[in-house]
Amino acid sequence: MSTKLSWVVGSAVSSSSEASGGEGGYVKGVVTYMVMDDLVVKPMSTISCVTLINKFNVQELGDLEEKVIDFGMDEAIKLLNASLHSKKVFTDIFFSKKEASA
Repeated sequence: MSTKLSWVVGSAVSSSSEASGGEGGYVKGVVTYMVMDDLVVKPMSTISCVTLINKFNVQELGDLEEKVIDFGMDEAIKLLNASLHSKKVFTDIFFSKKEASA
């Protein structure tokens, strides 16, 4: 909370410019991001993925699993609450034992 941010006022981006890859909003071009368990947002690149695999000492790539999660208003409220109390927000919300047994 020690970084000063500037408010940027921009015009609405039309759907035709979004579809054609036009510039608008806060991201230039097509960029994919990953959000870490502690809510750190990083650009998703080959190098960042390899670094992450090494950081967590993953021995077998077959052990990795992709999980698609439906995210609605209830999950948003849980995310906000967990972000104030935990450093492992997504684990607490989507992978906790309480959720698995429900």
